[in-house]
Amino acid sequence: MDAGASRLGQLGATLSQFARRVTTRSSSNFKFAFLFLNTTQREGLTRVYHFCRVVDDIVDERPPGPEGRAEAEAGLAQWSEELGRIYDPNALPATEFGRELAETIELFSLPRYGFDEIIAGCAMDLDITTYADQKALELYCYRVASCVGVLCIGIFGDQSETAQRYARHLGLALQYTNILRDVGEDAARGRVYLPIALLERHGLTERDILDCRYDARFLAMAEDFADTAEAEYQRAWAELSAIHDRRPLLPAEIMGRTYYQLLGEIRAHRYNVFTHRAALRRRDKLKVAGVSLALTALPVSLPGRLRAALG
Repeated sequence: MDAGASRLGQLGATLSQFARRVTTRSSSNFKFAFLFLNTTQREGLTRVYHFCRVVDDIVDERPPGPEGRAEAEAGLAQWSEELGRIYDPNALPATEFGRELAETIELFSLPRYGFDEIIAGCAMDLDITTYADQKALELYCYRVASCVGVLCIGIFGDQSETAQRYARHLGLALQYTNILRDVGEDAARGRVYLPIALLERHGLTERDILDCRYDARFLAMAEDFADTAEAEYQRAWAELSAIHDRRPLLPAEIMGRTYYQLLGEIRAHRYNVFTHRAALRRRDKLKVAGVSLALTALPVSLPGRLRAALG
């Protein structure tokens, strides 16, 4: 067996292992949004989500040391090559999942840059454990969150420029909320995603976060960062208000407003993210869904070949 065939075999085996783990690890919030999708959309979104988890796990679950890094780099490179085959009309994907993903990409006309940027964002975790300032963090969050949003809205049925701006801002808002909620968990893994410049502005250091120091300085810093997330939610909703038919974006709104409520929970617990993990009760999620329905109305059928496929 030549080296190329060997790599493809390893890619397929790795995918099967990750896909099983992804299926059991999907968040309840994500599954709740699934309820408002039809079967074809749900399948497409599941494939995109699996892709994201696979490439993320290639980096996060690599063995320690130089060998682990080399393994992760090779895994990401294999997925870049597989994307090249997926988007090449004269080539065939090398893996079963690649062929399934290709079906979704063709059906919903998903842009390749979204997948490429997700891989680039995961690759950043190979070298970067802290971010100097908000601009540097925004690039990372754009890649690992906003670009996921761009792919999702393509499946939901709106790829307009306004909808893509909405997805970019909403992705940033969700990722900032995640970062704030997971400060303690990330610290346990030796990671600090909060911008160093923000910490310094409030008299904090990276060591303070790694030591889970919860004091007045941390409260002020967390409030500052929460305001940054709040601003992105508001920018997203400003874009949404400019969209004439908002119904296809209902699943995105459910996710967005769920995480906005999580941000409110974090605020209500005075940013004590070291001993309390913010979460919503089922009745709160139902309330969020009701608000989202009221703001977007019911989903509508999509035009053209999508209408035929989704009907």
